[in-house]
Formats: sequence, C-alpha cells, structure tokens
Amino acid sequence: MTSLATRGDAASVLLMLLAEHGDITQPDQFEVCEYESETGEPDWGVCLIVRDSLGRFEQWRHALDLDPSWIDYSSCPHGACLRAGGEYENVPVELFAVADFPGQ
Repeated sequence: MTSLATRGDAASVLLMLLAEHGDITQPDQFEVCEYESETGEPDWGVCLIVRDSLGRFEQWRHALDLDPSWIDYSSCPHGACLRAGGEYENVPVELFAVADFPGQ
C-alpha cells in the first residue's frame, strides 16, 4: 500500500465505484470500513459484498481490476466464500462473495 486513506477518500471511492459501474448489479452490501494498516496505523477502505452470485463477484473483480491470482477461497457455514483485495485510486478495496452450496 502506498498511502493511508482517510474516511473521505474511501467514501469518495465507494461512490465513484458505484456510479462508474452502474451497468453491473450493485453489491448486496457496501460500506466504508476501518482497519489497521500494515504499519499499525488506522486506515480506511471500501468493502463490497455479493451474495449468492459468483458470476457477479467475477464481474466486480474484473471491474475493479483485482488480480485473480489473489482470490482467497474458503468453505464457510454459508457455502463458498471468496475474497479478493487490492487498491482503487490508492484506497484499499475488498470484495467478498458468499454463495450457498446447492442442497444446503
């Protein structure tokens, strides 16, 4: 990460992302989130959550230009859980997907 983002930076990026990518169905949940940076200082970023659509997760991953080799997969009580992270306009962005396994 090159710099720490402020809450205002993250809020601006979130609004910009939703406006620029209006052709993609919006995430089910989105927010400005605070977390600890690698240096231990508080940092702000954007979290986007997509439920029940791994295809929509991929659309957002591509739109945000998040490296596909950095996708984390885990099995969770809900089924398949994916996470991709990166930066957009120097603001940290995390994209999550949760999809139920058929029959559960």
